[in-house]
Amino acid sequence: MRYGRDRRRVPASIAADRGPAMRRLHPIACAIGAFVLSSADALAGGSFHRSADMATPRASYGTALLPDGRVLFTGGIADFGVHLVQAELYDPATDAFVPTGSMTEVRMRPTVVALADGRVLVLGGRGGKTGDALGTAEIYDPATGQFSATGSMAGPRYVASATLLEDGTVLVAGGLTARDVLATAELYDPATGVFSATGSLVEARIQPLAVRLADGRVLIAGGDGLGGPLASAELYDPLTGTFAPTGDLPEPREVQSFVRLADGRVLMVGGSDGGYNGGFPIYLPDAAVYDPASGAFTPAGTLAHARELQSAALLPDGRVLVAGGAHLAGEPGSVTVPIAEAWNPATARFEDIGTMAVPRYEAMPVTLADGSILLAGGWAFAGDTVGDMPTAAAERFVPEFADLVFADGFDDPSP
Repeated sequence: MRYGRDRRRVPASIAADRGPAMRRLHPIACAIGAFVLSSADALAGGSFHRSADMATPRASYGTALLPDGRVLFTGGIADFGVHLVQAELYDPATDAFVPTGSMTEVRMRPTVVALADGRVLVLGGRGGKTGDALGTAEIYDPATGQFSATGSMAGPRYVASATLLEDGTVLVAGGLTARDVLATAELYDPATGVFSATGSLVEARIQPLAVRLADGRVLIAGGDGLGGPLASAELYDPLTGTFAPTGDLPEPREVQSFVRLADGRVLMVGGSDGGYNGGFPIYLPDAAVYDPASGAFTPAGTLAHARELQSAALLPDGRVLVAGGAHLAGEPGSVTVPIAEAWNPATARFEDIGTMAVPRYEAMPVTLADGSILLAGGWAFAGDTVGDMPTAAAERFVPEFADLVFADGFDDPSP
């Protein structure tokens, strides 16, 4: 059974920390709150600006946006065999990272979701001396800056999806335990701190992409199954607690991104076939949009720079930023993609929009209150002797806006 491949530029000791069965895992990518500019504003471009560094290099972490605008980063890996229990906060007001309480146990690739009450649920991942998948969970309380244990899942679950539902519960689905691909799903109730079983996925999958739709259902698609990347997609209905098939992806792919658009559709972008047919992976630059009304994915443009493990996030005007990521190109191996692109929903086309200050992959994007996108940590090239390493570097993509003004000096009055 094959779940992925090692990056050829990563030292073996680091590759071992990426998991015995799953070496190329994507943080679950999601849109964080869509807010759209008035028609008097138009996106003119944007640029990347360095922020203060993280307290420690950090990759394979979990993150969540807090109600006060700060951002929690927790867990992950910092260096050769150094798995993290520490957490830190990014404060946009000071553009600085500061320590906060540590988790109750070490977790690499924890699954993290912000709860409706402002707390943060952290579950699963890998930890302990042997790096086993974890079934435990804990809660971060921003009011105290501390983590505390909460109820455990039915069993270990690594690289699962976690989605906040409209009623405040959290749907946890799929993932990996040891070498078993999971089809089971559970619901976490913050009021009781208890996990309970719900319907199972139609198809077992590792690192599935998940996004809540406007009608409250959850779209889950892609990921890896028993035989490699999946093209199948399914919908979870909270009213019935069951999963049902929906339209397939254009082709099987892994480590792509999902972003919910302002109009309720979902953009899928990036990823590859994982190299399951032997040799280097085939990168899939074609994007697609899922329409909940039709239950189908349709073509939506082509990336100029094919990539996987990229960061994708909704911009204030409704376009989508696609930044970073990597591809394999022979020796020395994995190559980060420095050029970012923006997808325009009006034209279904991508255009170059800037160059990253520190090209990286597997960084979780967070949309800040001012509309900028924070990209911190992840994997970056650290030199031929060590290859790709966790980085402490952070940067923000800051959109640039142009005010549309008539020749007579008055703003465009159109609604």
